[in-house]
Parts: sequence; C-alpha cells; structure tokens
Amino acid sequence: MGWSLLAYAVEHAESPGTTLVVRTGRPHPGNWIRRPAPPVLPAHVSAAVRAARARGWTPEAPGPPFLLDESGGMVAYPAAGPVDPTTA
Repeated sequence: MGWSLLAYAVEHAESPGTTLVVRTGRPHPGNWIRRPAPPVLPAHVSAAVRAARARGWTPEAPGPPFLLDESGGMVAYPAAGPVDPTTA
C-alpha cells in the first residue's frame, strides 16, 4: 500500500444540488508512508469554488458530481516507488 491523493467535497449550504469534488495534488493525511500532508485551508477551498464556478459548476442545480482536478497530473504512488503515468 502506498499513498493516495487527497480529495474533498463542497456543496451549497442552503440549497444543496450538485456536489463539487476537488482532487488535489496533496497526499492524504492518512497515508501509510508518512508523506507530509499540508492542510487544505479555507483560502484553497474558496479558490477551488471560484475555479469550478468559472468552469460551469452550478451548486444549486441538481446533477452528478462536478469534478475539479487540481492534482496537476499527479498520481498516487505505491510504496515501491513512482509510476510513470505515460507507461502505466
């Protein structure tokens, strides 16, 4: 087992509809290889909401989850070492 990337979900507090799912490039805090996992701060969430709104996320409207990938192409790695995403 290695480590996985952290993802979080956001929804409108008063009128929940479509959930925003944000995939970050940060390791999950519970990763088994003790990779440093900086916290997601309110400023990060606000920036993700603005970016998702600019890309068409409508939080009050019903629909499937809206994925915002902020991982920058990062992939989770097994404990044995990195995986080359171009050959995997």
